Amino acid sequence: MNRAMKPLAYYAHSSMRQGNQIEVPIPYTIMGFDMPVFLSFEDIYEFINLQEISANCILVYMRYLEELCRINGQAEKFVFVSPSLISPVRTDTEDAGRRERADNLLSFLRDAPKERLYLVPHNRGRHWVLGVIDPWEDLVLYFDPLREKKRDDFTELMNMALADWKITTGEGIRKRRDCKTKFSNRPCPLQEGSVECGYFILGFMRDIVLNGIDALESKQFYTSEDLDLIRGEWSENVMEFINYDV
Repeated sequence: MNRAMKPLAYYAHSSMRQGNQIEVPIPYTIMGFDMPVFLSFEDIYEFINLQEISANCILVYMRYLEELCRINGQAEKFVFVSPSLISPVRTDTEDAGRRERADNLLSFLRDAPKERLYLVPHNRGRHWVLGVIDPWEDLVLYFDPLREKKRDDFTELMNMALADWKITTGEGIRKRRDCKTKFSNRPCPLQEGSVECGYFILGFMRDIVLNGIDALESKQFYTSEDLDLIRGEWSENVMEFINYDV
């Protein structure tokens, strides 16, 4: 555990074991409406101990990255889309609410200016992947820390949302509604264990925002120091909200 994580670890063990939670506000730019997420002791424990992490943990780091973009003058360049709006609730149902989830994504894309990128974490069933959407290029970049090519639900979801986007923006006049969006499986750091995928997705988003997609694609792996940096940033961000615990 690096130094940045220790204050949060101490707080969790001393103040959260009896069910107390930390409330972190998530802005409408990520969720489509303002709402809080509540981090439990289990969320904190799992994150600090490099175990599987929840969508709430992903959302908190997305909030941090969005603020970082605002500080760096990139607020118009990147949009972060909540995974809870587009990931299937059940994976044993073929459609799994895909129409509703595609509409959720479309609501973010509707007024997309050219050159804006949409960063979309997606959980395909206990495994996190990242999609980066460039709607005006009709292109989705796909980053999987296991480097598998199986996209299934994710591909169908993107095709539905972007087909409707072409119609609502007038792009459908020049591109047929049934024209398939281009997908590109991109190189990215390789996950060697079985539970690190969530941390890798946080790292992918961080690298894209700070260094660009090319810099991410040139990396073969993340070191333990890389993952500690991400976890330290997350922990310091959460500590800013300890006055909101309930």
